Amino acid sequence: MYLRSTSVKGTLVDEWNQAVSSLPALTRGLRANLVLRLLDANGEPLSSEALNYATWDFAIANDWDTTTAPQIRVSEGITVEGNEVHIPLTETNTDELIKALGKNESQTFGCELAGFETGETTPGFLLQFDIAIRNRRADAGTGTPVPVGDGTYSSAQIRALFAAKLEVQGSSDGADWHTLDPETSTPDEARWYRFRNQMVGLEWSDPLPLVVGPRGERSTIEIGEVKVVPNGSPAKIENVGDEHDAKLNFEIPQGSRGMAATIRVGTTQMVSSDELPEITNSGTESNAILNFKIPRGPKGETGHESFLYVAYAEKSDGTGFSLTPASHLKYRAEIQSSSPIEELSFTHFAGATWVKYLGDNSTVYGDVLVADADMSVSKVTRIVFENAKIRKGIDGEVIVNFKEAEVTNDEMNRYAVVNARTRLSSWTNGGGSPSSGLGTELITPALLPEMIAFPGYSSFIG
Repeated sequence: MYLRSTSVKGTLVDEWNQAVSSLPALTRGLRANLVLRLLDANGEPLSSEALNYATWDFAIANDWDTTTAPQIRVSEGITVEGNEVHIPLTETNTDELIKALGKNESQTFGCELAGFETGETTPGFLLQFDIAIRNRRADAGTGTPVPVGDGTYSSAQIRALFAAKLEVQGSSDGADWHTLDPETSTPDEARWYRFRNQMVGLEWSDPLPLVVGPRGERSTIEIGEVKVVPNGSPAKIENVGDEHDAKLNFEIPQGSRGMAATIRVGTTQMVSSDELPEITNSGTESNAILNFKIPRGPKGETGHESFLYVAYAEKSDGTGFSLTPASHLKYRAEIQSSSPIEELSFTHFAGATWVKYLGDNSTVYGDVLVADADMSVSKVTRIVFENAKIRKGIDGEVIVNFKEAEVTNDEMNRYAVVNARTRLSSWTNGGGSPSSGLGTELITPALLPEMIAFPGYSSFIG
């Protein structure tokens, strides 16, 4: 029985931790070994530390009256292996069970398993679950707590007793005993053994000494010749050595050439979520056509509606708020709402972040910006001055004079700054106003890259 033991009330499950409703059944008068495989809430085996108890007590009863004797009770022979509790049900035919079943074919009984720590009289572990017990049409022998007094065994029962296997235990000192499994070798430290009838149980035989034989000779096994023989020939293994040092020669028949196999996908069907996935082959062993049934996933929860609203502004504080975009509204903000907003206003965007998404009306090309209020020039390679007089200065200096060419202040204000020149003075180049004020706003970049050499022109050297 797989039991999910997350509380006192155990839940009957299958090996995949899925709850099942069909109870396992015992039969009155038949010996059984009840194995409880205990799982946690995630279906993982319960740790051996959680089942480390000195003694165990198991009872089967059809009521909750503790003053009445249970129908079946086991207090000895209960063992634990990993997450498995093994309960030997050697006596399943008792007066109490016969009275509880009456003339019914079967009946559901409650089970209770209690584990006790050393020196404790109250259990540290308790697990309750249900089990079904089938009735018998004939007597089934004797049992406990109160045996059925049928007196004698039938010939069939006697033959069954004699045919039962022996249960054997070994010990190194005659005090601590361990079950000996025929599938494994006897431990070297075992010096005593005892046995009893596996079906009857009851008392063990007197301890008997194990005779230790002489140490055998060391043997070797060597692979000799391996040959492939024609298809249909019998396989053959021959020892060309001796009984202690074997040398094995093999003759292995060649296999038949198989047919080329194919695998194709047939139909793919979506089934309800409560059905199990299924793959069937509608083809043959060598030409498979696989049909798939895939369970539909469970329906998810209904999602939540969300509404997005966008506003525009002239400045980063929301000044010039508008719901309609425009070229002078260079800042943008967004808000989300779980319900629609009938009339949007600036107050709805009080906590929003305004982000600049439109640039200013100027263009920067590499190291040179040439622009005025009406135009800009990209990829500047040469600058030509109109309506200016040029004269030679000191140390190769060229003086461009606009004032002498009768250029007005308004015309002068439309000229641009070249390479972020520090200042334009009226006596040097005629820039700015007559009072030496700047003719246009100077733009000073935070970081200027290394300038490349300009080619020399007769009109201007940068």
